Amino acid sequence: MHWGSIPHMSTPSIKLKRSPDAPMPVALDPLQLEAISYRGSPLLIAGGPGTGKTTVLIEAAVSRINSGQDPDSILLLTYGRESASQLRDEIALRTSETMNEPLARTFHSLAYSILKMKTGSDFHEPILLSGPEQENFIEQLLQGDVADGYRKWPTDLQDGIDKKGNPLLTQGFIRELRDLIMRANERGIPPEALAKRGDMVGEKYWAPAADFWLRYKQVMAIREDAAGDAKMRIDPSELISVTISYLQSNEPLRAQLQSRFKTIMVDEYQESDPAQRALLNLISGSDLVIAFDSDSAVGRFRGADPDGVRDEVDKFVAAGANQILLTNSYRSRPEIFEIGRAVASQFRSSSPTRRRTCAYLEKPALDKPFDLARLRSQSEEAQYIAYQFKRAHLMHGISYSQMAVILRSAGSQASALRRAFAQVGIPVAGDLEALSTNPAIAPFILLARVATGEQPLNLDTCERLLFSEFGGADAISLRRIRAALVAARDESTDTRGGTQLLIDAIDKGDITIEDSAALMRINELLTRARAVLRKSDVRVEDLLWAIWASAKSSDGQKLSEQWRTIALRGGNRGAAADRDLDAMIQLFNSAQRFTERFPYSKPAAFLDEIARESIVGDIITSQGVRPDVVEILTVHSSKGRQWEIVAVAGLQEGLWPNLRQRSSLLGSERLVERERHGDLARLELDVIAASALAEDERRLFHVALTRARQGLIVTAVAREDDEPSAYFEELAGAEGELALAEVPRPLTTSALVATLRQNLTSKDAPVAAALLKTLVESQISSADPKNWTGALAISSTNSVISPEELVPVSPSGAETFTECGVKWFFEKNGGTNGDSTAQILGSAIHEFARLKVDDPDISESDLIAKLENSWSLIDSSDGWVSTASLRRAISMLQRFARYHAAATREVVGAELNFTINVGRAQIRGSVDRIEVDSEGSYYVIDFKTGKNVISLNNAKENLQLACYQLAVALDGFVGKLSGTKSVGAELVYLAKDSVKITTRQQFVIDASAIKAKIEEIAEGMGAASFTAKINKMCENCAVKAACPIQSEGRTVIE
Repeated sequence: MHWGSIPHMSTPSIKLKRSPDAPMPVALDPLQLEAISYRGSPLLIAGGPGTGKTTVLIEAAVSRINSGQDPDSILLLTYGRESASQLRDEIALRTSETMNEPLARTFHSLAYSILKMKTGSDFHEPILLSGPEQENFIEQLLQGDVADGYRKWPTDLQDGIDKKGNPLLTQGFIRELRDLIMRANERGIPPEALAKRGDMVGEKYWAPAADFWLRYKQVMAIREDAAGDAKMRIDPSELISVTISYLQSNEPLRAQLQSRFKTIMVDEYQESDPAQRALLNLISGSDLVIAFDSDSAVGRFRGADPDGVRDEVDKFVAAGANQILLTNSYRSRPEIFEIGRAVASQFRSSSPTRRRTCAYLEKPALDKPFDLARLRSQSEEAQYIAYQFKRAHLMHGISYSQMAVILRSAGSQASALRRAFAQVGIPVAGDLEALSTNPAIAPFILLARVATGEQPLNLDTCERLLFSEFGGADAISLRRIRAALVAARDESTDTRGGTQLLIDAIDKGDITIEDSAALMRINELLTRARAVLRKSDVRVEDLLWAIWASAKSSDGQKLSEQWRTIALRGGNRGAAADRDLDAMIQLFNSAQRFTERFPYSKPAAFLDEIARESIVGDIITSQGVRPDVVEILTVHSSKGRQWEIVAVAGLQEGLWPNLRQRSSLLGSERLVERERHGDLARLELDVIAASALAEDERRLFHVALTRARQGLIVTAVAREDDEPSAYFEELAGAEGELALAEVPRPLTTSALVATLRQNLTSKDAPVAAALLKTLVESQISSADPKNWTGALAISSTNSVISPEELVPVSPSGAETFTECGVKWFFEKNGGTNGDSTAQILGSAIHEFARLKVDDPDISESDLIAKLENSWSLIDSSDGWVSTASLRRAISMLQRFARYHAAATREVVGAELNFTINVGRAQIRGSVDRIEVDSEGSYYVIDFKTGKNVISLNNAKENLQLACYQLAVALDGFVGKLSGTKSVGAELVYLAKDSVKITTRQQFVIDASAIKAKIEEIAEGMGAASFTAKINKMCENCAVKAACPIQSEGRTVIE
């Protein structure tokens, strides 16, 4: 199978094989040998990080197989599919025996396989829903609850004037509800019992949550019946509990499993929850081996019960189990070992696994085992880690695959790290994101949703499609496309604006311009997708395949082939293409799984689910064998693994440790603590939960630090609003507050050239010049001055507009030019973000204001009705944000109506166009409204829908208003006004939330002074150079990244 050919009708079976090289022999200490040879009764193996617990389990399994035991009678249970896969591979490499079943599994995999065992006429094949599918299902049911009057949900969870939308429909509430259901399932608490307990202990949300849970189960049963395939659909939270019930009601099956699995071994037992332990007790016999370390538990958020491990161990010992404590730690060099032990010493409870000694026997390549660095920003933090990794790779020969960055949770830090690694050429794996937010995959999902009609084709959607890889456009080319579409229309018969022309071009293929390749690619894809949807039995895989197989890049090459070619080249871009292909395969696998679960569902149902997905699904990248790449991963993903060098990043106050209570509203953690400690008072339970949370965070920290073998880097950011956490200060210890670390120059060719260029103006100029010459002779093109940006002669020094030609000037552009010439020039030539919702709304309000003038009989309620009916064209988004925006828009219309009703002058016209020439300036514009008084003098009105109100003094000097007054004075409104006398102008702020309408007045202008200023501006606009100025608008400037006086844009000229 090649990467460019994603399976269409079926997914082929792929078997990955490791190198046939024989594994290195394992040196074992006496305690490990004792554990491997032990037989006769259950065995409990305790040991801290690096003591070889997993190695002992592997060797114990191999020992049994070599002594003649059937491999299929041995079952290894662990946590995480990657860990299970690694265990299977390690054992397979140590024996030549054939295995018919997976020897190592997760608890959930075991439970699923048990449910798939056919045991009689009442058997129903199970189908397991994914976490994202379950969350989406919960959200759909909650939407139904809202539509049905909230059912039993209390009023404080209902929408109201004081709330910005429905609390029930927030992702936070959906996640809490799912957690509560999962914790109850894991502890064998059915909905009825949950409601009863809630009433008894004063948890007011448990009863309505239990009522919802019952409906959830009922609707799931209805969906099973509707599917018509007699299959049993199970969500992850109930998989173990359903399996336990299945075994308890089927004694022959339980006996069969006990007979089949003569030996059961469990790795990372501290990660188990009560339900998993109950399942283990149902199928295990006398040959049971359990490995654990309570200090290394990381799965409490998934229901793990590390605090209950001691009680479980005591039960096993009381029943005759033997214990072995592994005391030699082989993983980390002494300095890192001591750091891990010091952190573990701060746990409140005692643990025998802390009684261990360092037995690291290798000679480390790194000369510095531990580096604690405080940086100025998240970007510097990422650059610092990138430098250390690059240096270790180049100077000490450590492969990138033996390096990892461990984070408390995925977020902006992961993005900063990927950028920093990309800048210095370090290949990276470990993208942590849902399919719907994957930038490479999202456009395919978006186009499919447009084809089904689930996604409205508005300006935002058009831009996202055009900016995608198969669109190939950018902001500048999009501006040109819109301008060309407008220019090509017949104004006498076609009144569509640029936005509608763009939408029609993509939607209907109404393309009338030559430079239309991007539009045509999108339209052709959309047409193909719609053609597939017209088939009666279409599946979502068919729709996605039609798009994927036809998508082309701007150079006409199919994206499937392009991504494959780039992936095979390797390097940083190759790794990125590899991840994109993995994500695309994941999308098809998810679609296929959805079709299997709900065979009669339409493609729109899957697309809606995937668009809402907020949980990271199965990431193929993390499971495959990858080349030499650095991994960026969370603590939970790092469990059970080790690397030569580990960077633990992001030790920020409030983030690590994160002591904010999880599920504090619905109280899933309080449910767990009540099961463990009984029905204590709410306050006492909260104290216990907070204490447990603090221990969990320290366990995560302990696990992260103990993944490193010979190099550990710990970093944090120190700035005014973001300080290192107590964990960072704990490692700093007696050294006190560390000075800010400096980020060394990156170990890249471009960074070296940049440094040498800077030194050309210093006393080291001769040396720098000689080195640059050497680099040029070595074919390093960036070292050649001919290729330096800014070093070549300016291509043209001519003015942008010939001195003999008129200079187009708009009233608003004149105002912008006086603020910053560079901003005006860039925005004039494509450097804008396009029409925002606020800009479209402003245009709509102005249009409604014109309607009132043209049709005086139209009422305020009529205007509001028109606004509400056209709102989807103004703002295509859903939810409370759009609703709040509509309310603000209605308020603006109401203020306009009040202003209009209170007007004392006669309205001459609205949206009146004018043209005047002042020197070289040709001013064209449109005035919102002109009024005339009893003496025939004119007064200009300009409506503002923005929130920023200028000062009274600034209004007097406002150049836009002055241009409008000048147009009156110079009779620019040909045939529209009967005079040329202006008595002033006024800004009317409709968005300002106040009882009295806010206005700013400008008195009669000095026409000669304004003419002089306009002439000066026109000369500047037509000149050969433009001046950038620092002003209050810089912070939100759209072209700041290209501004030569801003740090972001200084590279343009340096």
